[in-house]
Amino acid sequence: MRMRIGEILISAGMALLAALFYGLGTFTQEINPDDPGPAFYPRILAVLLFCFSFVQLVLSWRTKEEQHEETGGQIKSSQKLVIGTLLLSVGYGIVFDKVSYLLTTTCFLVALMLLGGVRRWLVLLSVAVCYYLSTYFLFNQVLMVPLK
Repeated sequence: MRMRIGEILISAGMALLAALFYGLGTFTQEINPDDPGPAFYPRILAVLLFCFSFVQLVLSWRTKEEQHEETGGQIKSSQKLVIGTLLLSVGYGIVFDKVSYLLTTTCFLVALMLLGGVRRWLVLLSVAVCYYLSTYFLFNQVLMVPLK
């Protein structure tokens, strides 16, 4: 029962944060009225986050109690995953400006995947490098936001 309530509260909280984020994304521009402006991308992310949070909320609400009671042994491992992800995210945020984007992003993704249970080094490194290259291209070439 505790796990179901926790899932519902987390999903509802994420939906509320997405709605708040959407409301705060009021960046405007007067230069080119045809351009969607700087608020377009954050608002798209907020809408997607709200939709996925709402779907998770409905799924958690509809899940039967017996299914949650059967997974009682997994609570400790999921707590480790949540706490580890939180600590890694805070550490990533702290060192992001001090160390190169390549090193911080690759190490962060490898650590997250190791925490999640991925053990094949080929998968770990290929996902991390592909993510780095795609985001570097997106920010540097498409959005023209330089990354160190």
